[in-house]
Amino acid sequence: MILTRKIKLVIVSENQNEGYQLIRNEIREQHKALNLAYNHLYFEHNAIQKLKQNDEDYKKKCSKLQEQVNKKYEEYQKAKDTQKKEKLRDTYNKKKEELYKFEKERNEEARKAYQQVVGFTQQTRIRNLINRECNLMSDTKDGITSKVTQDYKNDCKAGLLYGKRSLRNYRKDNPLLVRGRSLKFYKENEDYFIKWNKGIVFKCILHIRKKNIAELKSVLENVLLNTYKVCDSSISFDNKEMILNLSLNIPDKETQDYIPGRIVGVDLGIKIPAYVSLSDKVYVRKGIGSIDDFLRVRTQMQERRRRLQKSLAAVKGGKGREKKLKALERLKEKEANFVKTYNHFLSTQIVTFAMKNQAGQINMEFLEFDKMKNKSLLRNWSYYQLQTMIEYKAKREGIVVRYVDAYHTSQTCSKCGHYEEGQRNTQEKFVCKNCDFEVNADYNASQNIAKSTSYISDSTESEYHKQKQKVLEDVEKEKNIINEQLSLFDK
Repeated sequence: MILTRKIKLVIVSENQNEGYQLIRNEIREQHKALNLAYNHLYFEHNAIQKLKQNDEDYKKKCSKLQEQVNKKYEEYQKAKDTQKKEKLRDTYNKKKEELYKFEKERNEEARKAYQQVVGFTQQTRIRNLINRECNLMSDTKDGITSKVTQDYKNDCKAGLLYGKRSLRNYRKDNPLLVRGRSLKFYKENEDYFIKWNKGIVFKCILHIRKKNIAELKSVLENVLLNTYKVCDSSISFDNKEMILNLSLNIPDKETQDYIPGRIVGVDLGIKIPAYVSLSDKVYVRKGIGSIDDFLRVRTQMQERRRRLQKSLAAVKGGKGREKKLKALERLKEKEANFVKTYNHFLSTQIVTFAMKNQAGQINMEFLEFDKMKNKSLLRNWSYYQLQTMIEYKAKREGIVVRYVDAYHTSQTCSKCGHYEEGQRNTQEKFVCKNCDFEVNADYNASQNIAKSTSYISDSTESEYHKQKQKVLEDVEKEKNIINEQLSLFDK
């Protein structure tokens, strides 16, 4: 499991001023190299596509396969018999797979042809480009090469080539990439030091945040003992303070000392951000956080941002506009940090609750269904970030996190299992119309989540999605019947 910890650094070696200047120069050169390498990858992709498109045989076969795919799809859409429709759908999927396989093979052939023309592998080409255009340390060049290659792959998967997102632009304050192998940790007189490239020695300052001193010391001790492996990290400047974003590979804990079958259900609500309870102990429950406090601070920040944005419209340029833009960026950062801090608090409390009660599993609603909740709240809170934090913190303690279908969890009685609309009388109160069970609505939902075995990993597996699809199919059938009747009437 990969975790990141922030540590303040101070250069203590003799060439202190030169060290700071070296790092700042390296960050400036890295900014240029990152954008250069990323744009180079995009250019190479276009060049490979050009080679592929110039092949007449490829164009003919591709066009023929695409026509077959379109034809099978039209036949599938027109079919009315269920069995025939199933067969046509299978044929359509096979043709589509054949087209995809052909495209993939041709892409690989075009890539190899391009590589023969220009020589070297892709990573070597990027490295040579950086060598020519930028003055950087060897470790930084390696970091840039691997980062840009991975970033470009991720952007392509996210729809870069289909216009779903624009080309990435690396900012000037992008942290300096540091290889984990170049950081040599050692300890002298209860102080921790790091020896880096060019003879630069950093001292780790741990007393800035008193709450984290014990944890940071534990982390550094584990690094010295080789229990934690140091991964590729980064160095950034925050208000003139130098910060090491230390990435660590921490071995996962084995699942032990947990009571078999005991599960924590987590309901992410509106009034109470997170309500937790146990599947086998109905009296053990806890409401975590207050949404009023969260929204008050968040909405205040958003209102300040809106006022700044309005005032920017009246400033055409010059130092006034630049100053307000910087203030706007600071507000955005503060807002993001506040949400992140609050999510850290909630996720820590949830995992701690599971550990204290010896529960080896946490159940949560699948993220797709947060749209069923209050929309104004969703705009102000990152549920995805919270769930990600719960996942990695639970994994660190050997606790499994699973997602359940959230369909009707708030309207079903956790005692008798009866479902009926209107059983959740208010946001806070649930009353069962079958057994008269009366309880806190968030607790009731958390119990349903804890006891649920409807585990899903995709929105299409949910009951809500199935019901929606069924309605759409029924509507389509009714349309076809009406069209048939109209056609008979015309005849």
